[in-house]
Amino acid sequence: MNILFENSDTYLLNVFLVYFCFSIYFKFLEKETSKFTSTLVIILVCGVFTILCMNFPITVFKGNLIDFRQVPLIVGALYGGRKVAFILTGILLGCRFYLELPNFHIAFLLYSSIFILLFLVIPFFRKMTHLKGKLIIAAGTSVVSAFITSVAVPLLSPAVFTLDYLIFIVIVVILQTIGVLFFVLVNEKAKRNKILSNEIAKLEKLKTVSTIAASISHEVRNPLTVTKGFLQMLREPDLSDKDKNFYINTALEGLEKAEATITDYLTFAKPSLENIEILDLRKQLISLKNFIEPYASMNNVEIEIHLEENIYIAGEKEKVHQFLINILKNGIEAMPQGGKLKIRLDRFGNDAMVTIEDTGIGMNKEQLERLGSPFFTTKDIGTGLGTMVVYSVVKSMGGRITIDSEPGNGTRFSVILPAADHPII
Repeated sequence: MNILFENSDTYLLNVFLVYFCFSIYFKFLEKETSKFTSTLVIILVCGVFTILCMNFPITVFKGNLIDFRQVPLIVGALYGGRKVAFILTGILLGCRFYLELPNFHIAFLLYSSIFILLFLVIPFFRKMTHLKGKLIIAAGTSVVSAFITSVAVPLLSPAVFTLDYLIFIVIVVILQTIGVLFFVLVNEKAKRNKILSNEIAKLEKLKTVSTIAASISHEVRNPLTVTKGFLQMLREPDLSDKDKNFYINTALEGLEKAEATITDYLTFAKPSLENIEILDLRKQLISLKNFIEPYASMNNVEIEIHLEENIYIAGEKEKVHQFLINILKNGIEAMPQGGKLKIRLDRFGNDAMVTIEDTGIGMNKEQLERLGSPFFTTKDIGTGLGTMVVYSVVKSMGGRITIDSEPGNGTRFSVILPAADHPII
């Protein structure tokens, strides 16, 4: 019994090595890979850590060593297949030969027997669909494998077959079996979590598609219904020219609204840039400020502007205008009681930074985290498409967005874009 306590540090080291081995493999399970790559990773991970376990053995008696090399051998073989079992057995025997451990011919016969056991067991393990069945097969394989190697010592040297050695064999069998069961259990759980994660991702995609379809239907149908109604009213024979013009203008406004909604969807779906040109960002912001100023005045919002000169970006003019107008419009609408909208343009290292800050209602932490996600909006009426377009276009330009906001203290929206060289005239 003293053997167990004298080698407790080596036990823990072996357990750590095997755990570290399969932690790497479990992490690898999260990625989509080919069967060949997966098999190669199993061989490398299990092979390396089988060798490490053999280099830190537990001394039972003089000349007799025991370690946990069989844990990665068994688990790797069960999940990798017969070829992996053959390769791992070869690695184990090759390492044993290199270390010049005694009785190699006996070890060869013992591990050949374990390989035959694994060869027979692997098909049943891989066909098993229930976790309980896999655990039973793994436990049985571990017990038999440990028994095969453990009885070799008293067969070669009957004098060492004492009560202490018998207790030690039982402890080794128990610990090895617990190790194999633990890693099979964790491996199965990791595989099921991966399957569940993939299913959730598919459901999320389906949910997004259905939400988009419903949103398109709602946002486009409403203005088209209005247009249809006023066009039908144009059939009235006694309409005055004034009424006709009113109906026509209202119908056209409905069509323009439907067109704008479709444009937003297309921009979000295809944010890639096509007609790229070098833009003077200062001139673009001045143009946009003049464009949106009437809307700001109508909402009692004052625009304050501070723009640094000679800052250029590479982008598609229409899409740059679109995402900047969306931010400016959101800032104005965030101040229902009026306020001040600040627009700044600064050079930030090799980047251009556009800062748009309002003194409006602000957003809490939860709203900030959801900002830019599909169909989230802080407005009473809206689809959230405007903000989605902002994120899509900025990302396609290689930029990034930072937002600072507190309820009641306004919002600061910073867009950082790669700066471009001054165009050669």
